[in-house]
Amino acid sequence: SSSSSSSIGGAAGVGLMGSTQQAYGQQPTTPQLLQQVSAVYPTSTAAPPTCGLISEGVNYPGNDISQVRNISSPDLCCQVCATVPACVAWTWGRQRGASFTDTCYLKSGRPKAALTVVEDEKFVSGQPTQVGKSISASKPWPGLSLFCFSLMLPWGYEQGLLRLQYDRGSGIFACNEYAIYSNQKLEPAPGVQTYVVDSSLKCEKGGEFMTALNTPIFMKLWAQIVSDGRFRFHDWTVKADPDSVFFPNRLRSMLPRHKPDKLGVYLNNCRHGLHGPLEVFSTKAVITWASGAQKCTEHFNKLCSGPCAWGEDLFIDQCLWKVLKVKRDDEPFVLLEDHCDPPPGWDDCTNTSFAAYHPFKSVESYTKCLDGAIGVPAGIVSGHSSDSSSSNQALVSIAK
Repeated sequence: SSSSSSSIGGAAGVGLMGSTQQAYGQQPTTPQLLQQVSAVYPTSTAAPPTCGLISEGVNYPGNDISQVRNISSPDLCCQVCATVPACVAWTWGRQRGASFTDTCYLKSGRPKAALTVVEDEKFVSGQPTQVGKSISASKPWPGLSLFCFSLMLPWGYEQGLLRLQYDRGSGIFACNEYAIYSNQKLEPAPGVQTYVVDSSLKCEKGGEFMTALNTPIFMKLWAQIVSDGRFRFHDWTVKADPDSVFFPNRLRSMLPRHKPDKLGVYLNNCRHGLHGPLEVFSTKAVITWASGAQKCTEHFNKLCSGPCAWGEDLFIDQCLWKVLKVKRDDEPFVLLEDHCDPPPGWDDCTNTSFAAYHPFKSVESYTKCLDGAIGVPAGIVSGHSSDSSSSNQALVSIAK
């Protein structure tokens, strides 16, 4: 998204004005820039000299279609957006000395039908209403803002599942802010770039339950998430596996009954302990985890006489609960999955009490579950999920 220091959520930057070293030098005039923009994008209209809606100290995360670097002002960013047919909103990096400085992030109307207004002094955002283009932009209800991420393997089926979620406006793409991590720079959906985690993403299986021994991978992932810092702008952080059929609005309906204490709170999603397909942490819980992960590593290495043969979900559960003393709330309706004693026929996904279903590892099975969960009859070609299209029910509209 437009919000990271190592840009995520946008296509590769369009270097219309040369290298970043020129960012503080002499800039072309607006007509010259727009002439260059028109050489890259087909223009729909000539941008007028004044911009429409401009909001200082606001970021619109997500929905990126491109990044245009070395744009010297928010008004100019707005005018660039006005020339791009698909652009209905923009965010401009105003903090000096950052990788996103003077970068104009162009936003479309997908995958989210409505953008989230995130207060962030490093950015300016707006919409080219002067040419009749706009999108609903809203603040979340207090306590219900979600930062959601997935870790994607660069091989196999996961990229296809995330592209399906993007096309349907579902899963992490129905959260207030989303991010995809992998071990290389990829574009799993239009305008969505991955953050890079320094890991092969390969691990052995073992332990009592022959689970993936992926704790070292996720330790690196969490370190990157904490470094990026985007979770701090939201109330909850959600780790969603790509093969989880996830409905953020259903999760939001559960959150008011789980109040963080001074160390935060996290949701236990299974009677057998925390399971990894959908993990939900308050912001304070993530901060507590970040500061205490090394303490947990040392504690359990001593207990197990070396690294414990655990998956990441067991490790983070035991770490937060037993060592760091973070509040652990049971929430049995977070996840319905095959490894937590589901009832017969659970995988038709028609029990709408749950926020997520797992696992669905093919596009066909994922689509069937998604459609079952939103009540689409078999044989009907479906579009956006109801979770995405109704997302404004949990938002306060402040602009359209």
